[in-house]
Amino acid sequence: MATSLPSRIAQVEAFVLVGDKDYVGEAGLGTTHSGATPASSGRALATLGDLHICSYPPQAQTCLVKITDSLGTVGWGEAHAPLGPRATCAVITDVLRPLLLDADPLAIEQHWERMYGSMRLRGHVAGYQLEAIAGVDIALWDLAGKLLNQPIYRLLGGPFRRQLPAYASGIPGTTIAERVGTARRFLNEGYTAMKLSVGRGDVDSDLATVAAVAEAVRGHADLLVDAHGAYTADTALYAGRAMERMGVYWLEDPLPPEDVDGYVRLSAALDMAVAAGETECTRWQFAERLARRSVDIILPDICRAGGISEGRRIATVASLHNTRWAAHVSMGSSVHIAAAAHLAAASANFLVFEFSSTPNPIGDRLLTTTLRPSDGLITVPAGPGLGIVFDQARLQEHLVTP
Repeated sequence: MATSLPSRIAQVEAFVLVGDKDYVGEAGLGTTHSGATPASSGRALATLGDLHICSYPPQAQTCLVKITDSLGTVGWGEAHAPLGPRATCAVITDVLRPLLLDADPLAIEQHWERMYGSMRLRGHVAGYQLEAIAGVDIALWDLAGKLLNQPIYRLLGGPFRRQLPAYASGIPGTTIAERVGTARRFLNEGYTAMKLSVGRGDVDSDLATVAAVAEAVRGHADLLVDAHGAYTADTALYAGRAMERMGVYWLEDPLPPEDVDGYVRLSAALDMAVAAGETECTRWQFAERLARRSVDIILPDICRAGGISEGRRIATVASLHNTRWAAHVSMGSSVHIAAAAHLAAASANFLVFEFSSTPNPIGDRLLTTTLRPSDGLITVPAGPGLGIVFDQARLQEHLVTP
C-alpha cells in the first residue's frame, strides 16, 4: 500500500545492560544475591515480618530498547528491570514487537494504547508488561525527536525549566557516623536535598540515624526519608511524628503499597509530607490514591509507569488534585535519567529529581558526555530526542542479547 509517511518501524530490539561491579555493596545496602529466591537468598532491605522483602541484584542491570526505522534512525528506551531483565526483554520481543513492526513511528499515542490494550483483559496491567511498554514508549519518543530534530521536551510543549533541582539518593554508610559524613559530602557537592534510606532494623535505630543526619544538614538541605514500606500503621505514625520534630521534609513509602487505607490515615495525621508511588504503573492507579488523599507527593518512575506518554498523563492527574510529583530514578542507565528529565522539564507540577548517590557502572560513563547534577541541578539535554549519545564501544561491552 502506498504511503506518504516518511518512515516505518523496521526493527524493535531489547537488550540486557549489565554493570561490572557489586552495585548493592557499593550502595551500602548489604549483601548481594542472585535474585533467584528472595526469601532464601535475598538481602531484605526492608521487612514487615517475612511478608515484605525488597530484593536487589548483585550488579546494576536494566533492559534497553532499540527501535530502528526504515531510514536507519535509532531511538533508545529503557524498561526498569533491576531484577529479571530477560523477562522484560521477552515481553518486548514476543508481545509488543509484533504490534509495532511496519507502523508509523510518530503515532506514539496509538502505539501506547494498543500495547496496553493487548494484555489488559489478561490482567497484565502492571509489572513487566508496563515496564516493557515504558521502554518502547521512551524509544519512540527518542526516535520522534531525532526524526523531527527536536528535543523531547519541545515535543511535549516546551520547557518550564531547563535545570532540574535534584536530590542525592541513598546516603550510604555502615554506621551513623559514616552516613553523617556522606551527608556532609553531599552538602559540599552543592546538593540542597538528600534522601536517607531506613527500614532495615527497629524503628528506634532508624530514628537515631535520622536524627543525626537531620542535625548535620539542618539549615543547609532538605532531608527526605525512605522507609521502603517497612513499617506497620502504628510504627509509621510513631516514626512520622518523631521525624516531623526533626524537620524531615517527606517520609517516603512508610507502609506497604497495598495499604491504601493506612496511607489515608497516616497522611491525615501528619503535617509532614507523605510520598509514595514508585510501585504504581498507570494513571488509574495514581488516580485512586490521589482521589483518596493517601499521599501528598507522588513518585512515578517513568521506566516502570508506562514511559513518557503515561508519565505525562499521571502528572496531569496529579495536577487535578493540586499535587506535585517527584521523579523516581533509582537503578538504571542514563536513558532513564534523560527520559525523566525531559518529562520533568515540560511538567508544571514537577518538584524534584532523584539522582543515585553511588557510582553507576551503567550510567553516564557509557555516554560521550556526562549527565549528572552540578551544584544540585541537572541540566536537561538539548539535543534531538533524549539528547544523549552513547559511546558505542563502551555500550557494547555491557550489552547482552537475551
